[in-house]
Amino acid sequence: MHNHNTSIRKISVVVPIYNEESNIAELCSRLHQVLDSLPYKFEIILVNDGSMDNSAKMIADMCLIFSELKGIDLAGNYGQTIALRAGFELAKGDVIIAMDGDLQHDPADIIRFMEKIEAGYDLVGGAKESRPDSWLKSKLSALAHKLISRLAQVEMSYFGATFKAYRSYLLKHSNLLGDSHRFLGAIVARKGIKYTEIPITIHPRLYGTSNYKMNKVWKVLLDLIFLKFFVSYLKKPFRLFGSIGAGMLFFGLTGLAGFAIGSFFFQTNVKEDFIVEYFSCAILIIMGMLFISIGILAEVGVYNYFGQKRMSPYSIRSIISQTKHAKETNS
Repeated sequence: MHNHNTSIRKISVVVPIYNEESNIAELCSRLHQVLDSLPYKFEIILVNDGSMDNSAKMIADMCLIFSELKGIDLAGNYGQTIALRAGFELAKGDVIIAMDGDLQHDPADIIRFMEKIEAGYDLVGGAKESRPDSWLKSKLSALAHKLISRLAQVEMSYFGATFKAYRSYLLKHSNLLGDSHRFLGAIVARKGIKYTEIPITIHPRLYGTSNYKMNKVWKVLLDLIFLKFFVSYLKKPFRLFGSIGAGMLFFGLTGLAGFAIGSFFFQTNVKEDFIVEYFSCAILIIMGMLFISIGILAEVGVYNYFGQKRMSPYSIRSIISQTKHAKETNS
């Protein structure tokens, strides 16, 4: 890449790490080799997410070798989403690239990501070209991605890969929580930005064991409900809860009005013939008022959330860098 975008001065690569001690050395070496070949300054941020092995020590050792490497040692296991958020908030690059730490993502693909960024794209996602998955996992994954694309109204074929490149402004105040990293591409792509995908190959693991389990499929399905709420109603929850509540209230009141008219003018015996329907209408009215109240409280909560300073959802035990670790080693 000879001609590069002069507005891009630095790249940050953020990698969440959980029990990857056998992969860290090779990961750092391959990342450094690729990034050093690009015409930008760069930093590599490895976020140790409460690993139970020697991942934290390996990160510290790699900091002695690579001056561009920084480590974040989280005080506990918060999950991949929070680990990514911690890395994003420390990152100083004009472009931030997120990827997994198990070497299933090929660092060489970063060159192709940056070619698309240079071409004017704000977000470049990695769409799997092939993956060492079973038939069932592949089918379930394809179905989930179609649902995500439809719910988020974003024309992307693959959302699951962490491996994506973002212009840094997209990730400011991202406030990632839960497992929302799965949908991060869909969430930021809705801002009217220019985005695209490139095919990537998901390589088999060389060391360690996968953290992916089949029970995550059900968590993803539940998260789809959250995604719909996030993209459509996050800043206007009263429209959702208020609409549901108003509908219940309307049908409940209409039913009671009908019973009242029937009882007064047509001698309808509500107590004997329509007691179940009568109480059903009363329950609809109560539920409608409850949903409207929830909507009002949610709207107030959103106002407070965006209007006040928020606490961080994670704690950092230490920041690891070459200088700091060298001092600790020599002391």
